Amino acid sequence: MNQRVLRFLVSGGSAAAVEYAAFIALQFALGTAWLLASQSISFGCGFIVSFLLNRRWVFQSRGNAGGELAKYAVVAAVNLAAGNLLILLMVGRIGIHPLLAKFLIMGMIASWNYLIFSRLVFRKPA
Repeated sequence: MNQRVLRFLVSGGSAAAVEYAAFIALQFALGTAWLLASQSISFGCGFIVSFLLNRRWVFQSRGNAGGELAKYAVVAAVNLAAGNLLILLMVGRIGIHPLLAKFLIMGMIASWNYLIFSRLVFRKPA
């Protein structure tokens, strides 16, 4: 396995653990009535860990941090919007437990992030 892919998996797992732990804590503290707030806040926690680990450790970027953060934030905003929509559908319409829905959504989002990050956000200069 490619070392960068392995690092991406470790980085993503770490960010996912932070995000999921924050979601669990928020759900227990606030309840399902605050589902979108829990989803959004926990996503933000994971975003911070993910950006820092991906930039420095996975992709070892030396590019413009502000520009990379802006691109990363655009990807994150799309992921957050998709995650919020999916959690509303899964919990509200289908009746999946919020903790299971969050876990499934995180897996879906992670599946497309590597390609996006490696091709659009942390590209090595030509």
